[in-house]
Amino acid sequence: MRLNQIHSVICSLICTVTLSACATFPDGGSGGTCQQVHGSAQLQAELLFGRDIQGRGQVSDAERNAFMAEIVTPRFPDGLTTWDTHGQWRDAATGKTIREDSFVIRIVAPETPETLERLAQIRSAYTGQFHQDAVGLLVSRLCASF
Repeated sequence: MRLNQIHSVICSLICTVTLSACATFPDGGSGGTCQQVHGSAQLQAELLFGRDIQGRGQVSDAERNAFMAEIVTPRFPDGLTTWDTHGQWRDAATGKTIREDSFVIRIVAPETPETLERLAQIRSAYTGQFHQDAVGLLVSRLCASF
């Protein structure tokens, strides 16, 4: 991602967090449906990772697996979900649509400052290790039962 895309992602994230902060569960997070399914209010985070490394090729499966084992899993050992996908974004400098293989990590965890800090650590580690301009982050509040 280029600088303009980073700004777009940041603006989208701020809007998402702001709107999520205004939202409440229909039952206030205490009774109703969430209670019936023995759930609790949680934060859902989806991290969006590009796999292209400028001038080098792609983040390999082995590199991704090592990143998951060394960086992600220790921060969220209770569980997470990953899937491969394909993403695209517009290069602001050229106007071209850039397509790349990517992957998503979904994490459901308590909404705490520690959770947000661990998400920031993952994003920072990936951008540094794999020379990325950004890692996307989508957050929302939900009721979860496991």
